[in-house]
This record gives sequence, structure tokens and C-alpha cells, in this order.
Amino acid sequence: MANLVISARCNMACPYCFASEYLDGQSGNIPGHASPYIDLETFEDRLDFLDRSNIDEIRLIGGEPSLHPRFPEIIQRAVKRGKRILIFTHGLLTESALTSLEVLPPERVTVLVNMNASRSGDEPSQKEETHRRKTLLRLGGRVQLGFTIFQPDFELDFLIPLMVETGCQKSVRLGIAQPSLNGRNRYLHPKQYISVGRRLADWAERAGRLGIWMGFDCGFVRCMFSESDLERLNKAGAGIAYRCNPILDIDLKDKALHCFPLGDKFQTDLKLTLTAGELRAILEDKAKPYRRAGIYKECTICSYKQNGECMGGCLAAAIRRFQLAKININI
Repeated sequence: MANLVISARCNMACPYCFASEYLDGQSGNIPGHASPYIDLETFEDRLDFLDRSNIDEIRLIGGEPSLHPRFPEIIQRAVKRGKRILIFTHGLLTESALTSLEVLPPERVTVLVNMNASRSGDEPSQKEETHRRKTLLRLGGRVQLGFTIFQPDFELDFLIPLMVETGCQKSVRLGIAQPSLNGRNRYLHPKQYISVGRRLADWAERAGRLGIWMGFDCGFVRCMFSESDLERLNKAGAGIAYRCNPILDIDLKDKALHCFPLGDKFQTDLKLTLTAGELRAILEDKAKPYRRAGIYKECTICSYKQNGECMGGCLAAAIRRFQLAKININI
């Protein structure tokens, strides 16, 4: 897989965002133009890259991808290449963006809507919730709901009536807010993971009875769940995963990043001759010396980490732990 940045601009101000600082540096400092958006010629190059890498899904990210002034044309170019489309969005879509997506069959496009994205604070405003609901109603089964956990007392129950009312997919993709390396964003501290794990198991149990699937994004760890929690998650059919690997975020300056939290530390040039797999191998090699550690000191002796079942949590969180302790692990 590979995520393509098409917009460095976002009109949200989510306190947990780990991409904003990196993307701020993308605007006004790109040779040849000062636009925060990808141009169509470069986008065609990105499509060539996906073809060369035998990737049949195009994953559009930002910033907010739907803010691209030629977003409908971006979508059409992806469709003409036969790509299945996945869009990561805050869900406050313009009329032109909605129109370009609602004409596509649900099997060709998934719109992953972050349900707790906000312009100013912990909770979305009533206006934001109303606009997001409109998006869900218009796009229906093309929408999968997403939620970013950045505080231990999160609530997910509000998602259930939305699924029923709007006809969106009965599934939720959950992410844990991870730190940027400077730690300026708001993120979930690893000490809070166990209470989060118990809460997730409780909700999965309720959601599972309603046929709602719950899946994990990167950064979760095995030890945040008790054996009882895992039993309940498995019974509910949850998509349990404990991964941390180079996703490949391709920015506007032809750089391939391990991921946004690690963008300034692990990146490489997007060469025309390389595939996604080759770029991923380069980034894995760059990060390899740091993989011995994890988000907890116990990770170094953990059997789950040693046998590869768990990656030890988000690498940015692990490096952040050593930064705070002023320990050098760049060996």
C-alpha cells in the first residue's frame, strides 16, 4: 500500500494531529510553484508509481484531500486507471466533492470519515456533526467510520445510531493518537493503554451483537489487552492487529516517508525506477536499529515482541520515550 498526499492544507485543528507540522513545510517551498496541492501532472506520475508497484488501490490523504480545487478531476483520473479509491477525510465535504464520489459504485470507493475531527477542541461542534451526517447520508455504503482515541474516556456509542440512520458500513476503524517526535500534539500515553484496551473490549462486545465490525489501525500493543479482553474481542470478530511498519506516505516533494510521525527522521527519495516494495525496504532498513525497543521498557524482553506477534507499539512513541529519558539509541 501507499498513501498519496494530494493536499497539504486542512481546515481542521485536531489536537492530536501528527501530520500538520510536517505538512506546513510542504506549502510555499516546492520548486516551481507555491501551491499546497498536487498538480495533475505529478498526480499522473503517482499513478504510474502505483502501476509500477502493482498496487490497484489509490489511497488519498492530506491534510484534507477533498480541499484540492480539482478534486473531482483527481477522482476521475484514478477511475480511468482502474484504481479502487480510499479517501481519508474529516467528512466535511463540499458539494463538488460529494457529487464526484456518490456517482461511484460502493465497491470502487471507500470514504473513511474521521468522526472526531474538530476545528477547535476535543469535541466536534454541532455544525460539524450536522455537516458530517449529511456526508454519511449522501454517500451511504461508501463510508466507513473512523475514530481516533486520544483520551482514555472516549465514547463510541454515538456511532451506532449513525450507522443505522445513514446506511454507512457497519464497521469502525480505530486509531490511537501517536506523538510526533517533538511531542507537540496531543496523544495517548502508553500508561493509558490498558484502560483503553478494557474499554475497547467492552464496546466490541456490544457492537458485535449488532453485527458491527471493529478494526485496529497501527500502534496497538498486545499487552494492553487481558486474556479476557482478547477473548471478547475475538468473539466479536474484531480485526486485531499490533503493527508498526512503513506505510509509505508520499508527500508533495517526491519524498516517501515511513509515516507522518516519523517523517522527518525516516524518509527517502521517490525515484522513478523504484517500486513501493523497494522504498519500503529502504525505510525498514533505516528504522531497524530502533526496533529493538518499544513503548515500554519491558518490550525488550517481551515474548510477543520477540516472536513478531507485536511490534512494540508505535516507533515514534518508542523513540519519544528515549528522547524524554535522554538515552541515545541511534546505534
